[in-house]
Amino acid sequence: MKTTLCIGLAMAAGLGIGSVAVAQDADWEYQEDAARSISAAAVRLPAGRTVVVQCRDGFLATVLMGMPESAEALETMAGRGDGRSDFQTWSPAGTPGAYVNVAPARSARFLRGGGTYSLRTLEDAETPFEGEFTLPGQSANLDRVLTACGWATTDDRDGLARADDVISVVNADGQPRRPRRTSRSVTRRPRGPAPQQPSAEPVRAPAERIVSCIVRDLHLRECRADHPASAENPDVATTIRINEGRRVYLVDRSDPASGEGRVVHVIGSRMAVVD
Repeated sequence: MKTTLCIGLAMAAGLGIGSVAVAQDADWEYQEDAARSISAAAVRLPAGRTVVVQCRDGFLATVLMGMPESAEALETMAGRGDGRSDFQTWSPAGTPGAYVNVAPARSARFLRGGGTYSLRTLEDAETPFEGEFTLPGQSANLDRVLTACGWATTDDRDGLARADDVISVVNADGQPRRPRRTSRSVTRRPRGPAPQQPSAEPVRAPAERIVSCIVRDLHLRECRADHPASAENPDVATTIRINEGRRVYLVDRSDPASGEGRVVHVIGSRMAVVD
């Protein structure tokens, strides 16, 4: 595996990194720049595609490069050879063919362990894609990056299905509304000056401030900080307090149990549609 290629791709996605520390075919390629507080693990996939998981200044990013170009987010179903599956959204990262996942820790942990990794867009995708890849047998270097950003390498809620498809926080005239999937959380703000033009940097949700809750009897329960070190952050503590016990609504009332036991991600008082 040529380390120079990984460096160039990471820089192309706005994820500049320094000299190579370790490169192993049996594990993810690992690079770090201690002076700039950057560490990254990467793996090359067929057809010029690459996955990079990076910790920079305490913030985690999971980036997929070499994909078909699209101005819209790629909504995908991801699968692993051991039977795991997850719905994931990859938002354009500012470089053609590069996409950033705004649930970086969950998506990075999904890549742990060797074997098959499959990715396909939904049936109605404007930019269809389907691929199946083989990941390295070891993921110690991937764990190093997660740990560098203060994330756990395992999380029991990774095995829970997301509730984004089946519940809503809005009950409009008895007709619950499906939350709009987007690469960033939606906030209603007072009218004001026109927003500044977006930068070319990847759009990232504040992953270290996301709180996850479990749907129990159409209420949010067991809310907690996803990022262990953020539990004492006042903003995160407020998010937990606001959302614990919050009422939610089914999108499809024909299946009353469809939301039970699923995980919801929130930022502040609003649902964070992170994937």
